[in-house]
Amino acid sequence: MKTFTQIVSLATSLTGNLSTTNTTLMGQLANDRHRYLLQKYFDNERTATTSTIGGATITTTAIIAISAVSATLSVAWAYPSGAEFCTFSNGQTMQVNFVNGSTAITWQTPLKSACTASIAFLGFQAYPIPANISKIKDNTITVGQQKFTPTEIKTRIEWDRINYLPYNSDIPNYFFIYNGYLNLFPIPSTTGNILTFNYKTKVPDMTFADYSTGTLATMTIGSTAVTGTATTWNSVGGYPLNTDITFLNLFIRANPATGGDGIWYQIQSFQSDTALTLLNPVINAPNVTATTTYTIGQIPLLSEDFHDMLVYGALMIYYSSIVKDKEQYQQFEREYNTRLELLSEYAGTKTALSVDLGEDPPQVNPNLFIFGNQ
Repeated sequence: MKTFTQIVSLATSLTGNLSTTNTTLMGQLANDRHRYLLQKYFDNERTATTSTIGGATITTTAIIAISAVSATLSVAWAYPSGAEFCTFSNGQTMQVNFVNGSTAITWQTPLKSACTASIAFLGFQAYPIPANISKIKDNTITVGQQKFTPTEIKTRIEWDRINYLPYNSDIPNYFFIYNGYLNLFPIPSTTGNILTFNYKTKVPDMTFADYSTGTLATMTIGSTAVTGTATTWNSVGGYPLNTDITFLNLFIRANPATGGDGIWYQIQSFQSDTALTLLNPVINAPNVTATTTYTIGQIPLLSEDFHDMLVYGALMIYYSSIVKDKEQYQQFEREYNTRLELLSEYAGTKTALSVDLGEDPPQVNPNLFIFGNQ
């Protein structure tokens, strides 16, 4: 297993150019290769959930006048900003623009007649897509114990045609991705049903250098809590506090030479300069003392068996375009391609024992078998 710092250091050393500029370049090239390999060969999947927001009655601070194109809500809009279908007391149904935390609402078509202060909100149709989504693989909505998978609409023309008349229901038939939102049809009519995004995540840039200031105070078997002495994880290290950072793939290990078990444990969050939480409990019993040192490193999401590919991939670019050297390029290309062949085989299965997903299943001729009574 190699940290980002180790990968960059090795690539820089192999070029013979130890300048800061070249070190930065090696980091950028390794990041690009990392992103490419993950998106091509690995599922890199995650799941996010949110709750549907169903129909309700909302009220304004006053009767809405004829020809009005705006009004003021009696309570600030607590949901994400967007344009959602509403029906006014005069029977007009149109999309109304809401802004999170604001009481102001607007719409385009002037009202044909004055309306009461009550507006029928049909339900929340557009749900913001999580920022770290690269590509949605599928979506499900769970209603009670039933799970529904809507069909994707791929063009705006098709979506507008289906969405011509507002209609709400708890059973979703279609979804449409547009402008950072996932839109559902029919509009969910009930609040609290679970909308699940199954998606391929964006690959975060590796930017964190190895960090080892201070020593460990506690790291106990069966616990996810780790504390440090004279550590400055937030104030100097720059790690954000009270935030789930598992997508950054930061790991910590108690160094074996000072009593640690040497196992890398993924960090879920930092609570302070001297406290952090692991994603999974400690599985060994490290002999942590007042002199136990540690290392925090950012590990590539790529399987650890192929971390050196990021070094060779960066050097291929370096020797083909930055410092042109055919012999060096071919040497690192051979090393890279040898591992690429192994990676293609490795990434073809979900587990070590599963069937190769790249192969079609064998076809069996049913005419070779005898059925019926003998």
